Amino acid sequence: MSFDEEWAQLKAAAQGEHSGAGWSSGMRLNQLDGGGGGGVTPSGGLCTSPAQKKTAAGVIEDELEPGLAKAGDDADTKSNTAISEFHGWDTALGLKHVLTEWQTQVKALAKRMGGEKEALRSTNVLFTGTDLHTGSSFCGVLPLPTYSYGTPTGGGSQPTLPLPLTSSHP
Repeated sequence: MSFDEEWAQLKAAAQGEHSGAGWSSGMRLNQLDGGGGGGVTPSGGLCTSPAQKKTAAGVIEDELEPGLAKAGDDADTKSNTAISEFHGWDTALGLKHVLTEWQTQVKALAKRMGGEKEALRSTNVLFTGTDLHTGSSFCGVLPLPTYSYGTPTGGGSQPTLPLPLTSSHP
């Protein structure tokens, strides 16, 4: 089937959808299939796992950063040995250039890993803070329920007090 034929079929199918009985105007959004990985709960809420973020930050701190430092130091030692062996040759100059570039890359990677580690650790705080801020922004929109705490012993009436908004999340 040629492209033009396939395109004509697709256009006809799209027109058929729009001209069918009971068709109403609306919007259709693309979305992930049910295969997972979307970061959204079935009800449409964002899902996040503080425990997994903490674990990932720990792996960066306990395994990746020390491993990078060791690999960087090992490469420095071996490169410096090779540079001294090739002293006076153009190869030594080339190795010095490569070593300088390697050290720059190791520092950049270490900085990036440190940033990722801190971002993973601060995300839970950010989500909790955003939830609390969003919840408090509804205080002016939704009326708060009021509760009576009884009548004072001396008679009269006691004013009702609003129930304060609190979060069950730390």
